[in-house]
Amino acid sequence: MDVEIWADGDSMAAGFCRTPGAVGCDLAQLVAGLNLPPNTLPIEGATGKMVFLSDFRDFSGGPNKTPNPGFQAVQNMLNPGELVRYRATGNLRYWSSAAGAWADAPGNVRIKLAGGIDPATVITDYNQCGGQLFCFAPGSGQESFTFFTGSGIGGKAEMIVDAANNQGSLHTHLNFFLENAIGVAGGPVGAYLVELQVTSNQRSQASEPFYVLFNAGLSAADYSAALLDLVDTLPPPPPPQLLPQANAGTDRVVRLNSSVALDASASSDPQPGPSPLSYAWQQTQGPAVTLVSAATATPSFLPLQTGNYTFKLTVSDGANPGYDEVTYSVPALGDVDLDGDIDRIDIALILAAASKTPQAGANDVRDLDGNGTINVQDGKLAQARCTLRLCYPTRR
Repeated sequence: MDVEIWADGDSMAAGFCRTPGAVGCDLAQLVAGLNLPPNTLPIEGATGKMVFLSDFRDFSGGPNKTPNPGFQAVQNMLNPGELVRYRATGNLRYWSSAAGAWADAPGNVRIKLAGGIDPATVITDYNQCGGQLFCFAPGSGQESFTFFTGSGIGGKAEMIVDAANNQGSLHTHLNFFLENAIGVAGGPVGAYLVELQVTSNQRSQASEPFYVLFNAGLSAADYSAALLDLVDTLPPPPPPQLLPQANAGTDRVVRLNSSVALDASASSDPQPGPSPLSYAWQQTQGPAVTLVSAATATPSFLPLQTGNYTFKLTVSDGANPGYDEVTYSVPALGDVDLDGDIDRIDIALILAAASKTPQAGANDVRDLDGNGTINVQDGKLAQARCTLRLCYPTRR
């Protein structure tokens, strides 16, 4: 698979295929046979760097050379004439089936990257180049190389890959060679890992680093094992972020024409943010009312009409919000069983409470006169408001 590159403002970016149908860009082919978990791309667990796969046996020049991965940018992803460069970083890493672990490559092996152009030999002045986007300085015909070794980068660490064409695209392959320290082709069987970035003469920021993982004679199973050793080095997951817990209280039935106190005091912030919890209430349903002290945990309102009053609570710790809702049902005065009528059943409920638990809580619908006590007087008030004949058994 090729490395797809594109410009992102003043930065270069590089990654797996993001353009369906682009040459050499097939994610399904990439993950096939790698034994990775489902829906997983080859990304090193410890750093998050992408891992591009290559094999020294896929080049006609022999088992120690490959032109893969290539570099490509689709149309309009770059500026015409933009010079794209690679930058080699880090140490050459090596994995063998015997050791079963990654380490710096031994001193007698290196990977040579050829085909790049030394930026020092390139002239980008339009006039000096006779109307061309770039040209070469006189006497600059000597080829330069980049060498990846177990102790660092040798040769030219940064080289030009190619120039974008007039459509702002490019597709170029360079050549990677496995060889010993004096340039003889070949090296120990195993997997090799190099690190690269992509830069440009028109952007100040390089891409994030990425890896290329080469197979040098390993079986498919061992090559997958080398890859999994990278993918499996996962850092511990960050602790889950605990958001503020809004608690607007439980839904209640409250008395008409009595002041009702909302209560968010049970809200909490298990992972405190930069600020103490703040409170904001908003009415979302019911006859419009005015919330007194709406920016506190315990605002109040006065329901003057029957209906359902719903309020949304938002709490915030200065970093994250939490939400909850509460609904207050306000029946007609005397409709204790909430069936929409005032009848002898409502009166019976009031009188039963008067004989057993006469002390009324705040907004108790059985305390019609709101004096804090449920008594016979409340029953008489309900009887006076009856909406059904059954309130008066003797009436004909």
